[in-house]
Amino acid sequence: MIPRRAVLAALAGLLILAPLAPAESARPTLDLDRGASGLALALRRVGVSGRVLYVTAHPDDEMNGVLVRLSRGLGLRTALLTVTRGEGGQNAIGPELFDALGVLRTGELMALHRYDGAEQYFGRAYEFGFSFSVEETFAKWGREETLGDVVRVVRAFRPDVILTLPLAGEGGGQHHQAVGRLAREAFRAAADPSRFAELGGAGLRPWQARKIYEGGVGGFGQVPGTAVHVPTGVYDPVLGMTWQQLGSRARAMHRCQGESQLGADPGPAEGVFSLLDAEPAVSGAESDILDGVPTSLSGLARFAPTLAAELDGLQARASAARAAFDPATPDRTTPALAEVLTALRALLAGLDARVADPLARAEVVERLRDEERDVEVALALAPGLVLEARADDGLVTPGQSLGVRLSLFDGAGTSVEVDTLDLEAPAGWAVARQEGEAGLLSPGGVRRARFAVTVAKDARPSQPYWRRAKDRDRDELLVPGDETLPWSPPPLVARARCRLGGVETTLRVPVVWRYEGPFVGGERRFEVQVVPALSVRVSPEITAVRLASPPPRAFEVRVFARNLRPGPAEAALRLEAPLGFSVDPPSSPLHFAYEGEEGGARFRVTPPAVLRAGTLALSAVAAQEGREYREAVQAVDYDHVERRQLLRPAETRVLVLDLRTAPGASVGYVMGSGDAGADAIRAMGVPLTLLTTDDLLFGDLSRFTTIVTGIRAYETRSDLRASHHRLLRWVETGGHLVVQYNRASFNRLAPETPALPADAPSPYVPFPAAVTPERISDETTPMSVLAPGHPLLTAPNLIGPRDWEGWVQERGIQLLAARDSRYTELLAATDPFPYNPGEKRGLLVEARVGRGTWTYVGLALFRQVPAGVPGGWRLLANLLRGRAGAGSRGRGAVQDPAPSAPVR
Repeated sequence: MIPRRAVLAALAGLLILAPLAPAESARPTLDLDRGASGLALALRRVGVSGRVLYVTAHPDDEMNGVLVRLSRGLGLRTALLTVTRGEGGQNAIGPELFDALGVLRTGELMALHRYDGAEQYFGRAYEFGFSFSVEETFAKWGREETLGDVVRVVRAFRPDVILTLPLAGEGGGQHHQAVGRLAREAFRAAADPSRFAELGGAGLRPWQARKIYEGGVGGFGQVPGTAVHVPTGVYDPVLGMTWQQLGSRARAMHRCQGESQLGADPGPAEGVFSLLDAEPAVSGAESDILDGVPTSLSGLARFAPTLAAELDGLQARASAARAAFDPATPDRTTPALAEVLTALRALLAGLDARVADPLARAEVVERLRDEERDVEVALALAPGLVLEARADDGLVTPGQSLGVRLSLFDGAGTSVEVDTLDLEAPAGWAVARQEGEAGLLSPGGVRRARFAVTVAKDARPSQPYWRRAKDRDRDELLVPGDETLPWSPPPLVARARCRLGGVETTLRVPVVWRYEGPFVGGERRFEVQVVPALSVRVSPEITAVRLASPPPRAFEVRVFARNLRPGPAEAALRLEAPLGFSVDPPSSPLHFAYEGEEGGARFRVTPPAVLRAGTLALSAVAAQEGREYREAVQAVDYDHVERRQLLRPAETRVLVLDLRTAPGASVGYVMGSGDAGADAIRAMGVPLTLLTTDDLLFGDLSRFTTIVTGIRAYETRSDLRASHHRLLRWVETGGHLVVQYNRASFNRLAPETPALPADAPSPYVPFPAAVTPERISDETTPMSVLAPGHPLLTAPNLIGPRDWEGWVQERGIQLLAARDSRYTELLAATDPFPYNPGEKRGLLVEARVGRGTWTYVGLALFRQVPAGVPGGWRLLANLLRGRAGAGSRGRGAVQDPAPSAPVR
């Protein structure tokens, strides 16, 4: 059995150092990486040794056309270091926030790299939300530690050129400027052995890059100094489009950030950068960021001049291999590539005798190993070799057995001698060959092998190797050896060692599970992932116990367990409660007939008569065969990304607080792109109905005292937009419509329609107003009450200074610009940051419309409610008008879908 760390080291090298290798992703290979086009692109890397590192703050900061030009177009080894995983952003496609959003955005970056061919590294800074201050950013991330993250990657990747974000910029998004400054400092610090000396213990030697440039996105306006233009609108005949066009396809993978954009038009496009520092200094104007940078194999003689002749010879062979390419007969490239590989390995074998300086020798070895991997990729593509590895189960539990089938195809090349066809697995996993051996693989033929695999009984469930530290905005490492990687390496990897043109080459791919479904292409696949035998979840995940109405009412918690083991199983569910709480029943048995089946039980929880304000936890437990399971497997799974999972405690947080609700309130809720508002309203004991299309367009709305639209609902719900006039008629008769925050799409009729003029009001407001990008990013900034006696701030809960304590991430976003005196502004706040000056309104705005009210909520309740912030819950309760306090509210039914004129 191969040692676990040896496997991880090999896979880390494969997954990071050779991004175009087949083991990069479980997702199907793009068409452009197959056949003749795949070989043509792979050959661009043969004979090229240059490296470029792009350092950014968040997923989506990168200029994708620039990455395509460097990696796909020029064949340079190109990497992206993203200092955070974007955990503090918004999610335009689903409910994931915070850690789960970081997992999703990591997956989106990996999905787009299938297009641009770049590698991916990550730092350990946690994105705490939008920032208007570099100083705030450094204080929360830890300046020196985050600088160490950048230095670590610079020393590991050893780039010739570094690109980063602008160091200066007025306005928001100061994470960008913070990262630009860190990258500039890392340019010199990475070369200083006295800085971050502890990295030497990890084998990371000091490294001085040649140049560093600032530019790209993040508030970069006028280019300081002399601009260097990076052309991206160049038509690439192998790609069949420009680099910018392929970059736009890559960028469309940032879907949770609303980047499902139109493709770039053909024609001129570029990135603009400015030189920050260089070693040696640059004199005169530059025409390209690669000016003066040796990027060929011959250029490695700068490390070891005694190798100049051999490197020139290797360069000539690489050029000959590229020249031998014929798209009609790709296999004709095989002999020339085999010649390159033979000469390269001979040079590597003799380096100890030829290069005395160990540091110089290490530099040459690393770059030549890069070249070896690049040649091996091309060599496998020339005859059309394809290795596939499929498991008969994708979610496996510790101790479980599964079958794996390997298939090696020879597309149209010459015969291939297969030396080995086997599996690599972690220590503790058992692998037994059932059938299939090495041997001759004829053109158009296939060799297969089958294995029985038994998962180690102590196998760690597949999940992120990082998690947010409890006391700071920085990740801690659960598996330190995987630091900087997108994910931990896959547990099972198939390997085929073959002889092509007389030389040995190796193909590796992760073992995947494939299944059918209603997806684009009809097929999904993901790496084999380890799961616990039982996944336990609770509903609700947070609830409220109101001190305002003693004795505290009993409430229900539902506990569910999913059987993830093959075949039938038994389990017992229970709910552990704090001292003084009673739970009925004490336990509930479950009987599972098959894998994937979910069962549940309802528990009645009665709080003690005396409670203090605070947050308590109820923990769900599923017991099976002497073991207890207390975690839920949360899958982050969309069509455009690979399935990933994280484990979360199966617990209900009980928020004990002084909370009142309006008598007689009845709420209709229009779900948007995912928020916890509806669950919180239910937890308050207020009757709630999730509104369907039929409800909005044809239903009796008079049964509701309040209708609440979820976050970004006008962006995601065409039925909500279509029912706008009907909702306003309902408001006129006495209804209360609460609109939670929306983005700029609220200011246009529909995504498919042309944008309205910039000064036009939103079509979905009762009087002229529009959503803006304004925000209050400091969650601790004082709040000013502009209408002290307003019902939304006084009833049924009197909102006071304590309700603004403990907020997370921000006060408000996408604030409303009210342009009519019929709106009442209730709140205002001022960020303490110079780049977000002045008092901001639009946080909470109400207008009387007939006998009802229309309310816009720019307050970030969607973050405060799931975080259990008491003030967020009390504010939400105040938004829910009841019958008793409705005054002149009418009960006229609104059933007719006929349109009426909007109220302006």
